[in-house]
Amino acid sequence: MTMTQSEIYQELKKCVKCGACMAVCPIYRQTGREEMVARGKLNLIEIIHNNRELPEAWIEAVDHCLLCCSCEENCSKEVKITEVIAAARIHQTEIKGLNKVKKGAFALLKNRIFSIAKFVKLGSLVQWILWRRLPRHSGLVRRLPLPGIDENMVVPILPRRNLDDILKKRKINPQLPSLLFFPGCATRYLHPQMGLDLIFVLEQLGFNAIVPTEFNCCGMVTWGAGDAATNTQLKEGNLKVFNDNAQVKTVVTGCASCGHALKEYDNLPQECEILDISEFLFRHKEKLEQLVAGRNLTRKITYHDPCHLRKGQGITKEPRWLLKLIAGENFIEMRHPERCCGAGGTFGLTHKELSRKILKEKTDAADATGAEIVTSGCPGCLLQLTEGAVVADSSWQTEHPLSLLAELLRNS
Repeated sequence: MTMTQSEIYQELKKCVKCGACMAVCPIYRQTGREEMVARGKLNLIEIIHNNRELPEAWIEAVDHCLLCCSCEENCSKEVKITEVIAAARIHQTEIKGLNKVKKGAFALLKNRIFSIAKFVKLGSLVQWILWRRLPRHSGLVRRLPLPGIDENMVVPILPRRNLDDILKKRKINPQLPSLLFFPGCATRYLHPQMGLDLIFVLEQLGFNAIVPTEFNCCGMVTWGAGDAATNTQLKEGNLKVFNDNAQVKTVVTGCASCGHALKEYDNLPQECEILDISEFLFRHKEKLEQLVAGRNLTRKITYHDPCHLRKGQGITKEPRWLLKLIAGENFIEMRHPERCCGAGGTFGLTHKELSRKILKEKTDAADATGAEIVTSGCPGCLLQLTEGAVVADSSWQTEHPLSLLAELLRNS
C-alpha cells in the first residue's frame, strides 16, 4: 500500500479529470468545493509533487479525505486515488511531522510496555468520573465539560478485561481444524464480547479460532495518517505472526478495515488467505443454515456497508445473505447503504462538524427504514452510527452481524 514516486506519477497521469468522482464523494456533497473532490486533490498533488513547500490549500485538500474508496469505485480509469492521497500524507508527514495527538496515539500501538491495552485498562478505572452511560445506547457521553468534546460525542465503554485477558483460560479442542482470528484493536481492547461472539460462531461450525497475542494493529490508521514508519513496524510484526503460524492457511477478521489492510500486505505466507468473517461463513453456508434451522430474530434490522468492506474488498452479497438468514423478512435495506458514515478512522475526531453532516445522511436513511437495529461489519462504523443515533435522538441500536448471529445460536 506504499507507492513509489514513479507509481504515484503514473497514477496521476491516468486521471482525465472527468468528474465522475464528484457524484459519490461524501465531502464534496457537503462542501461543493472542487479541491475537496478526487480530481481536485489529484490536480493539486500533481502540481506540488515532490515540493518541499506545501501551501495551506494543498494541506487542507489532502487532509479532507475519508479514504472511503468511493471515488475509486466510480473511476473508469481505475486510478488508485486513496493510495495517492495516502502517499501525499506521508510526504506531508516527512516535512511537517505528525501532530502531537496522533503521534502519542500511534506510540501506544507499537509500545509493548506502555501499550494500548494498559491505557484502556487505566481508562476503565476513571471513565465514570468524566463520562456517563447512555440510557438507550451502548457507549458513554461526557459528564463534565471537556475541551474539544461536545455533549453528544459518544465514546465506547472501556472494559476492565480485554479479549487477550478473557481468552487466557480458554480451552481449545485439539480435534477441530484451526484458523487464525485477527481481532483488530477495537474488538480486542474495546469490544471483547464482539470477539467472543465470533469465536463462539466459529466453534459452532467446528473450527478452533487461534488468537495470537503477538498480533499488532493492522496499520490502516497509521497508513491513512501518513505515518509510514509506524505502519511498516506494525505490518512487519504481523507478518512475523503469520509466518510463525504458516501451517494455518486461513485468517478471518470481523473488522472491515483490518481485512482491507491485511489483504494489501506484501509477502504473506504461501497460500495464506485473508477472509472477512462474512466471506468465511458464506463458504460454510450449508452448515450454518442447518445450525440456524429456520429460526429468525424478530426485530427489524438494516445494514450499513462499511467502505473498506464494500469498496475496499468488494464484499456486498455475503453480509446480506447472513442478515437474511438470521432476520428473514425483518431485514430491510436502507437507502444508499453504500454511502460513507463519516467516520474515516480519525477523520470523525478531527473534523467533527463535517463528519456529523455526512453522518446525518446515514441516520436519516436508517430512521426511514423503521429498523430497531442498524448493523455493520466495522467497529468504527458502529461507534459512529451510535453517535448519529444519539445526535438524532433515534431509538435504534447498533450491532455487528456476528453478535446477532451468536445471539440466535445461543438461544437455540
